[in-house]
Amino acid sequence: MKVLRFVYFTFLLAVISSVSSSVFAQDDSENAQADSSQVSINPEDIQSLFFTHWQHHSIIDAKNSRGFVRAPSQAELDAIERGEEIDPEPSEREISLGGIVYDSPTEWTIWLNNQRVTPTALPEQIINLVVFKDYIEMRWLDDFTNQVFPLRIRSHQRFNLDTRIFLTGE
Repeated sequence: MKVLRFVYFTFLLAVISSVSSSVFAQDDSENAQADSSQVSINPEDIQSLFFTHWQHHSIIDAKNSRGFVRAPSQAELDAIERGEEIDPEPSEREISLGGIVYDSPTEWTIWLNNQRVTPTALPEQIINLVVFKDYIEMRWLDDFTNQVFPLRIRSHQRFNLDTRIFLTGE
């Protein structure tokens, strides 16, 4: 809180000093010089009054990472040349773990994306899956971007493939 007051006070002093230098000029010639040499304040130069330096940079990074656009695959380019319709991007791309029933490393059942998964019935997107009592570790192959995501997910947790963040709840 003290840092916030200090930053606000410093900003206020800078604004007051720039305004007072142009107001208290002696004559018209000095007014003309003061107007030409007046310090302009760019709001983008003042990073933040409410966040720390690292919080501000995290917000800027998150804002810049939104809207990630991947390059089209060769199959998509070929389909466009032939005049075919290409499948749109899936609207919601998340991996959610509903629950874990764990008896042993070879006897378990999990509910992944509202589907029952057992050691003998694994989805084709899972490359490697290890189930523990409280969480699972896996490598998920995303068919849309053709990327592999190494994940550790707990019960009632979701992972959004587009934003690459973990969310709670189903």
